[in-house]
Amino acid sequence: MSLRPYSLVLIGVALLGPFTHLWAWGAVGHQTVAYIAEDHLNPLSKAAVKEILGPNEDLASVSTWADSIVQTRKETAPWHYIDLNVRQDQNEFDEPDFCSHHDCVVDQIGLDLEVLTQPFASRREKQVALEFLVHFVGDLHQPLHCADDKDRGGNEKWFRFYPRGESGRFVWMNLHSLWDDLIEEKTKEDPRVLATQLERDINPRDSKEWMKGSATDWAYESFQVAKYKIYSELPDGPLPEKNRWGRDLPDDYYSGEMRNIVDRQLEKAGMRLAFLLNGLFDK
Repeated sequence: MSLRPYSLVLIGVALLGPFTHLWAWGAVGHQTVAYIAEDHLNPLSKAAVKEILGPNEDLASVSTWADSIVQTRKETAPWHYIDLNVRQDQNEFDEPDFCSHHDCVVDQIGLDLEVLTQPFASRREKQVALEFLVHFVGDLHQPLHCADDKDRGGNEKWFRFYPRGESGRFVWMNLHSLWDDLIEEKTKEDPRVLATQLERDINPRDSKEWMKGSATDWAYESFQVAKYKIYSELPDGPLPEKNRWGRDLPDDYYSGEMRNIVDRQLEKAGMRLAFLLNGLFDK
């Protein structure tokens, strides 16, 4: 598809403005999720995916397409997230209140799955649905895409971040961007290599447990990660750039705890994407 190349995705980042809330994981994260999923597809599912996408594409190559079209299809912007308030008690039954007109990531995953099961849907319709699905399952597992603190999913919470191995130097980053880049200033990891590394840490017991539930359950799980792990140590509401809060990010952003959460969320997303696709096609 003409808008798929990563260079155009980068151009889109510069132009998005108010749509920055929707970015999740960045290209490295989304491609990592896609590679994990591809590695766990059954033969029938692999064949079905190849038939839908065509010979020159795979899950990783289409995983960022949904971000690249937001400028031209503005109605898709809300499809990437669901804003559950981290300062309130929420549960799965509250999610429909935050998803009017099916315009959130949870309902869009359901709609995409529905298209892929329709026997009379065209190949083009199924291709678009599959490309959205690959991306949205990744989005669903970025905790800040299932949570909000009146800060546009962390886009309006700014901190000083001290890159590893660079003593004394810091950069101003907002919370959402920090998670998009896997708790780095700008991730330079190879997604294929990262996927392989993460797969070594997935044990069968965890994998079996992750296969339970639905997008609604997984969104609530991500919300809980945001509420109890990410936001619990942070002040309420927006924090302007170069804030005068008087503190930097909590220590666990440098101890590795938050990166461990990132890795586990990527693992879950990849395995659950494979679970969904195998359930559709391996019959």
